[in-house]
Amino acid sequence: MQRVLLAALVWCFCAGAMTQEAQEAQDAQDARGAQTLFRMTGSNTIGAELAPLLVRGYLADLGATDIRQRSEGERHWINASLEGREITVPIVALGSSTGFKALDSASADIGMASRRIKLAEVEKLARFGNMSGAEAEHVIGLDALVVAVHASNPITQLTIGQLRGIYRGEIRNWRELGGPDLAIRALHRDIESGTRATFDKEIFGGGHPAARGVHEVSGNAETHQIVLQQPGAIGYLPFADAGDVRRVAIKAGDLSAVIPDRGIIATEDFPLTRRLYLYRNPSQYHPHVESFLRFVEGRAGQALVAQSGFINLTPVALSMTPYPNAPEEYRALMERGQRLSISFRFADGSTELDSRARKDLRRLQEYIEQSDRALTLTLVGFSDRKSNEKISDIISRFRALKVQGALLRDHQLGDSDILALGAFAPLTSNSEHAPVKNSRVEVWIDSGDVGNPD
Repeated sequence: MQRVLLAALVWCFCAGAMTQEAQEAQDAQDARGAQTLFRMTGSNTIGAELAPLLVRGYLADLGATDIRQRSEGERHWINASLEGREITVPIVALGSSTGFKALDSASADIGMASRRIKLAEVEKLARFGNMSGAEAEHVIGLDALVVAVHASNPITQLTIGQLRGIYRGEIRNWRELGGPDLAIRALHRDIESGTRATFDKEIFGGGHPAARGVHEVSGNAETHQIVLQQPGAIGYLPFADAGDVRRVAIKAGDLSAVIPDRGIIATEDFPLTRRLYLYRNPSQYHPHVESFLRFVEGRAGQALVAQSGFINLTPVALSMTPYPNAPEEYRALMERGQRLSISFRFADGSTELDSRARKDLRRLQEYIEQSDRALTLTLVGFSDRKSNEKISDIISRFRALKVQGALLRDHQLGDSDILALGAFAPLTSNSEHAPVKNSRVEVWIDSGDVGNPD
């Protein structure tokens, strides 16, 4: 019996050693002989699952075979055979800030970010060109930060002001918000995180940041685990990671409190919506970087974005509940029509369409072309809050006309109506964000002519 047991142990040890040696040999072969197509560094939100999925899809689209992935923590290698040679795409997912640092040091070809590039980063990388322009900046999908609490917590909604108070340490007990007599444990992501940068920007604006007593977590997985286990915890998670937590509705501006769903995230009306970005060096031409970005922004890539749990940019028609205080013409449009998930926005509150909006012009054209019915478009313009109502109305009309002109000039789509609503229905009262968020153009189609493309 002892001999049998000893033999079994020896066999297990040898088999384990052989398996490890085989893996090491395969890794060494991949490292030695593989040609690197391009390198990606940055956001953990993108890099954990979405980026590897997109790279595998891109390689399959190129006709690659034997596509495989190896991962060590936040580092991933996608390897394959393409046209008779071994290729690899390394992905390092250590936070959005690291993506811009890697572009700066030329240790990456694509920077992944779950927040927009900061002014300081634009200035540091200015030698490459305009890093906030359409040549460098590529919006590949949307996400929202879901505020989550323990399943036993009776709190159902919070205002932006209350969230600010919790994270500044001004509200320390759930009893102060109508909940149980229980200390609040606020969870905050690490300083390199784009998820944290988005939260800070939306909650604090340019004001005082979170209190020192806030518990810092290393990643979304830790936030998720603590919220499930600790009754006093509150944290924020990407939409794709929040399927099994208790979600809290968030109220901002004049809008009702909202728990994010795919529709409102797609319109970017939810206050904690964020864009997912890929950035490249616009001064360099890299064939596979260009080709990969086109794939990601196209229909096949956007299908993978949706598959990963994020919100893709493919337009869909949404039925909206009419606002009770809406102007008569807008209310009638909401009752008879449907809103597309596209909202055209402008670069830093200027008169120029931003990087997503420029690509959305083409997506809108494709949506119309693929519809099996004639569609009647209405472009609804909004402006930021202004003291002069007439000026506000003029600005909202100008923005709608700007989109109409771009559709006619670049995409031969001239048959659209204009509705200008001035500063009605602001999405935020934050003076820093209002020029970008509130200044927008919605796209509506007549419900009698709706036909979602297959």
